[in-house]
Amino acid sequence: MGNLTGIKNLLFDFGGVIVNINKDNAVNRFKEIGVDNIEEYLGEFRQKGIFLEIEEGKISKEEFYIELRKLAGKDISEEDIDSGWLAFLDGIPQYKLDLLKELRKVYKVYLLSNTNPIIMDWAHSASFCATGETLSDFFDIAFMSYKIGHTKPSKESFDAVIAAGINPSETLFLDDGQSNLDAAEKFGFKTYLVDQTEDLRKVFE
Repeated sequence: MGNLTGIKNLLFDFGGVIVNINKDNAVNRFKEIGVDNIEEYLGEFRQKGIFLEIEEGKISKEEFYIELRKLAGKDISEEDIDSGWLAFLDGIPQYKLDLLKELRKVYKVYLLSNTNPIIMDWAHSASFCATGETLSDFFDIAFMSYKIGHTKPSKESFDAVIAAGINPSETLFLDDGQSNLDAAEKFGFKTYLVDQTEDLRKVFE
């Protein structure tokens, strides 16, 4: 990456940047619990239908459970439905959590994620990492799509970040979706496209 001159803030995506994601695992798990046409709803960077609605905060977790049962035509337990979403998550390399702590000594560190209350319940629980810390211990502010009411790459998702007093020209945005970075660049954010297999430490050397 090299030049971080003038950068005061780091804005991270969550899935594919901090936590490794595996969409195939999620597709397989939703099929196992009886959602046969799951591929129509789960995209690589953005969901559709009720899967998008829960990420945009248009429906609650409880409403999502009800709608998913209708979609599948069967009674599926909340635990099983949660396990479908959680199957997306493929572990957080410990070095990334250590890196976030180091970075916070120098930068303000923020999160901007297309996510939902099911995944965030996990992220704010003791299962998040081995030390018992939770997501809030690693970020100054987390902007979550279901709370701000918009998903990336919408203009409104970046408006929410800027409204919190974060200056785009002093902010590096790290995301694994090029369309999200393209949208951010229009606001003047510096951007970096992440491949989840790369060593993020190299970006900040």
